[in-house]
Amino acid sequence: MYIGKSLVEQHFRDTEKLVRQLSKDDIANWLLSTGYFPESNILPPSFKVHDFKLQRKPYNKSIQNNKKSTDLARRQLAPISYPKSLLTNRVFAIQDPRNYHDIVFYLHDEWETVLDRLYPKNTKIFSYSMPIPVDKKNQGQMGELRSGRMIYEWIRMAESDLVIDATSYKYLAKTDITNFYSSVYTHSLAWALAGNRETAFEDKQCSNFGNKIDKLLQYANDARTNGIPVGSALSDLVAEILLAWIDEKVSKELTSLDFLAVRFKDDYRVLCNSEEDAKKVLSTISNELSKINLTLNENKTQVFIVPDGLYRPHDREYFPYSLREKSWVSFKTFEHTLLIALDIHRKYPGTGILEKFFSELLTKKKDLKVKFSKNEQQQNMQLIKFVSLLFLVKRESEKTLSHVLSLIEIVYLGNKSHRKILKPYIKNIIEKELKSASDNNSAFDVVWYIFFWRYIQLGKMRFEEFVTNDKVVSNPFVQCMLTSTDKLYSDSGIKLFRAPKDCKETSLAHRLDVFKRHERV
Repeated sequence: MYIGKSLVEQHFRDTEKLVRQLSKDDIANWLLSTGYFPESNILPPSFKVHDFKLQRKPYNKSIQNNKKSTDLARRQLAPISYPKSLLTNRVFAIQDPRNYHDIVFYLHDEWETVLDRLYPKNTKIFSYSMPIPVDKKNQGQMGELRSGRMIYEWIRMAESDLVIDATSYKYLAKTDITNFYSSVYTHSLAWALAGNRETAFEDKQCSNFGNKIDKLLQYANDARTNGIPVGSALSDLVAEILLAWIDEKVSKELTSLDFLAVRFKDDYRVLCNSEEDAKKVLSTISNELSKINLTLNENKTQVFIVPDGLYRPHDREYFPYSLREKSWVSFKTFEHTLLIALDIHRKYPGTGILEKFFSELLTKKKDLKVKFSKNEQQQNMQLIKFVSLLFLVKRESEKTLSHVLSLIEIVYLGNKSHRKILKPYIKNIIEKELKSASDNNSAFDVVWYIFFWRYIQLGKMRFEEFVTNDKVVSNPFVQCMLTSTDKLYSDSGIKLFRAPKDCKETSLAHRLDVFKRHERV
């Protein structure tokens, strides 16, 4: 069957149609509830919004009445981070819910304008990273998956679509934006929403909704104009608005050039017919980004002759060993595949291959595929070895901690006889890991370990004896866990925390269903 439009454009327009069918009230309330905190692999389920709905009026009255921005309260972000490398951290943060609400409030008021900015008519760069979840089977209703979980589906779909669309092209260029979220100039969002810089600049009274959002972002972050917090669905939406504007400007400048591009958040892939054309597209993207103080990452910029570059190398290497189609695996197979996944992770760090391996250890119902020995003594040894290997993998990649704990939950709670064997071993490891996390300034690890201890009820413990680092102890997320009370923006009146014992309605494995399959748009 001949397809007129490219598949990537078709996906983009199909998504637009589904998003436009959603109620703006539903979108606003989804952003305020499900979308407020970072993804479920970043924070444990104790961090949950309670009864946070769109109000009839904004919390920050001064900006509503077009008063000067200095009347706004300067508020602080609440950060949580894990080590990304020896010298850098991956930092996530939440905003004060009052500022967050008001940004949603103004986007809701001008939602049709926002949609027109997200889906320009003449773009040649098509986004696969819309943070608002849609569902083709239930049109007009919100989907289930957050953007971080959908990204694996987007990449899979885009790769498949690009392979088909690539028959009309000879070259593929790849690039991404350097330190995107932390480098966003908040004024540029106002420019994007206004459609140009001058309109926003001339609005000295902050009457345009884009300028209001700019100010709210600034004053949620101590009045800083550089950076937007990583983690919330709202930040992802703001990022999409900004980059859709850049995509449109690049497309208009290159109207006569034959190319096709897709974007996943801040990551670009461009199909074209010559190396010269590839360089021209990359140069134009770079030039437009430079106008808003953003740059392309030269170290991650490559040009390939297709089909090279169409498939991710780490997936190609892992595919022969994938456990996805297995209904069960022996303990030996688990060990062997884990070591292979670890080797691939070391070769291609940050690609999510370890999370993919962990997801393949579970059935659709989230039962563990690994079969332990029927011999009691050997089974006990394998159980301890299983837990040990998971914690060793976590040392290689901090961000896998939530996945490691979700698998331990299954073996620990799944069989009462397992608990007797595993409880003292798990307690001993967590005590050591808590001390290490405190020494290494990892509030991320501390939050997860305390949550997990209380969640699976390992017994009484004085966590303060292990968490002694003042910087870690003062982190608001750690404070919530240490005290089992809500310490996040308590003056806002919005409840953002619940005790670990109240989080048992859904297993961690179900919450972390990163590779959940759903019908493509």
